[in-house]
Amino acid sequence: MLPILIIGAGPVGLTLALALIRRGIAVEVVEMLPELSTEARASTFHPRTLEMLAEWEVLEPLKKVGFLVHRLQYWERATRQKVAQFDYSLIANDTPYPYRLQCPQSTLTRTLKPIIEASPLAKVHMAHKLVDFTDDGDAVTATIETAEGMRQLRGRILCGADGAHSEVRRRLGIGFRGKTYEDRFLLAATDINFDAIMPDFGPVAYVFDPNEWVIVLHNPNVTRIVFRLRDDENEIAAQEEAAMRARIDQFLGQTAPYKVNGTWIYKVHQRVADRFFCGNAVLLGDAAHINNPMGGMGMNSGIHDAHRLAGQIDQILHYGADMAQAFAQYEQDRRSFAMNDVQLTTDKNYHDMSATEDEYRRRRNAEFAAAAADPRKAREFLLRAAMLL
Repeated sequence: MLPILIIGAGPVGLTLALALIRRGIAVEVVEMLPELSTEARASTFHPRTLEMLAEWEVLEPLKKVGFLVHRLQYWERATRQKVAQFDYSLIANDTPYPYRLQCPQSTLTRTLKPIIEASPLAKVHMAHKLVDFTDDGDAVTATIETAEGMRQLRGRILCGADGAHSEVRRRLGIGFRGKTYEDRFLLAATDINFDAIMPDFGPVAYVFDPNEWVIVLHNPNVTRIVFRLRDDENEIAAQEEAAMRARIDQFLGQTAPYKVNGTWIYKVHQRVADRFFCGNAVLLGDAAHINNPMGGMGMNSGIHDAHRLAGQIDQILHYGADMAQAFAQYEQDRRSFAMNDVQLTTDKNYHDMSATEDEYRRRRNAEFAAAAADPRKAREFLLRAAMLL
């Protein structure tokens, strides 16, 4: 039987590969980079995702190198007031993993790749760039550019997990409609010890501010701080160490000893592909949908795509399900979730963080505080945040 071709060795492509080999399905992964990406933008794994990682038998190694988060906080920057705190213990009866796991996505990919390569069902081709593919109805032939020249790979199905600039999606001629936020996000990796400076400040904190909202995420050996970059700021100047320290010190309200280990600036988009499949080719992860990172749902929803798609491919190959119907069901489920759950939730999260209207901000804070104070409402809030609903 021909293998499943997976384009992209990011967290979504590699989780799909693992999910398929766990079902006894051969895969070949094609990655254009010579080494796995060191991209660390995504770092949150929600409880529903942890359930999937446990199913694939890779959760325990990640937990050993990750940081478990048991509470989620929201603050008002101007007053330095904690608006609300949600304790994940409230969903202990809903999931075996009532916490968030924080670790960079590059840690996940470096955990998965050797496991996949050790399987006789799998091959991972690095420094292989997809340049074209043809679909003859019974199989797909991918044309790949390598350092040794062009080569061809044949597979039963081609899965595009090749990111927001997906070549698979482009070759299929599928639209990718949505919007780009005006704001730019400035990410700093630091070693700040918040316990010594702000003892009540939790390991994951969202800080409301109409001018410069802030997100603080504790990861193993690093504290990541995300700032909204003002419209009039120069990106190069903003990343200079003196400017970065001034920004962080202003947020802390004091000068503190810490290192700035790296800075990044990125634009944020909300887009969903018009279709998730065409013939024997199917999209997942950022190739199919992208969203702003408020709430950490991007990588997670892509991993959920992989979980769902692996089940559909299993039905096609092992149980004779009609491919078009199986992919149509996958598209209906995952595209609907991307548009009606992830996109709406993350867009609201963004508006909550940056709202300028006094009445909206007052009402927002009151609603967050009321939800945190009511165990039933707090549980419902956490179930949505944990992607369990």
